[in-house]
Amino acid sequence: MTEIQGRLLTGQKALQRADWPAARIIFEQCIKDGDTPEAQDGLGIVLWWLNEIRPSHRHRIQAYTGYKNSGDSRKAARIAAWIAREQVFLNSNANAMLGWFARAERLLGGEGRCVEQGWLKLFQASMLSKPEELESVASEAIVLAQEFRDENLEALALAFLGSARVNLGQVASGMANLDEAMVSAYNGELDYMTISEIFCVMLSACELAGDMGRMEHWCRAAAQYAQENHCTFLSAYCRTTYGAWLTVTGQWQEAEQALTEAIRIFDSGHQGLRAHAVIHLADLRVYQGKLEEAEVLLAGYEDYSDAVLPLARLYLARGKPRLARKVLGQALPSGQYPTLHQASLLRLLVDILISDEAVDEAARVAGQLNDLAVQINSDLLFAQAAMARGQIKKHQGDADAIKDFETALSYLRAHEQSILASRARLEMANILQKDDPPAAITWARAALASFQRVGAAHDAEEAAQLLRQLGVRTIPGAHSPANSLTQREEEVYTLLITGLTNHEMADRLFLSEKTIEHHITGILTKLGVRSRAEAIALAVKDGSNSHKNSA
Repeated sequence: MTEIQGRLLTGQKALQRADWPAARIIFEQCIKDGDTPEAQDGLGIVLWWLNEIRPSHRHRIQAYTGYKNSGDSRKAARIAAWIAREQVFLNSNANAMLGWFARAERLLGGEGRCVEQGWLKLFQASMLSKPEELESVASEAIVLAQEFRDENLEALALAFLGSARVNLGQVASGMANLDEAMVSAYNGELDYMTISEIFCVMLSACELAGDMGRMEHWCRAAAQYAQENHCTFLSAYCRTTYGAWLTVTGQWQEAEQALTEAIRIFDSGHQGLRAHAVIHLADLRVYQGKLEEAEVLLAGYEDYSDAVLPLARLYLARGKPRLARKVLGQALPSGQYPTLHQASLLRLLVDILISDEAVDEAARVAGQLNDLAVQINSDLLFAQAAMARGQIKKHQGDADAIKDFETALSYLRAHEQSILASRARLEMANILQKDDPPAAITWARAALASFQRVGAAHDAEEAAQLLRQLGVRTIPGAHSPANSLTQREEEVYTLLITGLTNHEMADRLFLSEKTIEHHITGILTKLGVRSRAEAIALAVKDGSNSHKNSA
């Protein structure tokens, strides 16, 4: 073994243990001492993990050129197939992707049956094929992988096979394939890049299937893996998927943190994927009632399929149901039975149709949503279908609607603070307000608490208005009071909750007692309480004891 070969082997071992800084130093030195395709490829892989994507591509292209010129068409084709997908991830350049795929096909044209054919076809199908075609290609890739004993290709093909089956509504068998792929990943049988990709495929499948438990488990596992191995690509992708999920389940503060961090990571890396995180953030803004901000975020992304849902939700929130319906029509062509991908669109379409007085059509769409729920046995879809039926009955004045809202809540026991569950509570309160006011008050208070906790201002006001009609005084929740206080009011509030008198506060802040009294009056008004005691109680409930500790 030559000295350069020994260094390359040391660099490969550094890659295997995810020691990116050490591997970088080794491969850079190898290139200086004697440029080889192996050294260029090693450095390209290291830089990809370090989120230096453009330099990574340059070095891997140099490796591709080196292998091609030396006659190693198989290795050159394998890199070309990888670079092809990266064109979309980095620049959203589909034409460049097609060009690189074509180059890989030409290189393998005279090579006969080989494992690289499996990698190329799987990569192509993952980007270009319908689920039926991806299922077939993935199955063929598994056979090739077993024939040539390529554990990485076999595991990734299993993951894509599972993803294809989930897309086709075969959720049980698809998830079984994905679970098997994850076993390989967790057993340390695969390289880090394959593991990272399997995580991404699993998260997408969980999101599509509405598998709430699996989604939360694998998002946490992926986040931990990304942190331990400094995988910015997986970290950003995971945060985007998890942020979208947190939005649906009503964990909006965490969703905002995840999505904004994903955008930051994509900004310095795979910028072509940034749009998806921005679109999900726009959807969160619509939920929050921040419609102007959502409109700004969506501007320029109207041609993205991901943008259909937040755009339609935005138009509906602005009282334009027919425009919202036209937007959804782009993704729900007439004459075609909806697929699992369109489930979230169906749920929103029910709301739009009811708003537009098209109740019969809303009932038909609700039936399609229920069919999808039965097909994949998803608690989330069952809950959404029950909500849709309940809203239709409520619109028709049918008191039996309350049973559908109760059914929705039963499917959401694991996510009882979600927006969907909170809306079900509020719908029940609306139905019960005439015949059973105490029950209506109970459900409305529960809905209000959830809406205030996540910052759903529009929904919270709707719940508060109902409670006022029922003769109940409402108190602002955790997210409303402190944000409205001025800096000086915040200082007074901090001292007030420690129990200081007006005289003591005046001495502490070098103000007159009359000024302190004026500030306290303003604070009580903004907090929506009547006395100092209620203000202190509200601070305790909201966790504002931190003010006391800093006083």
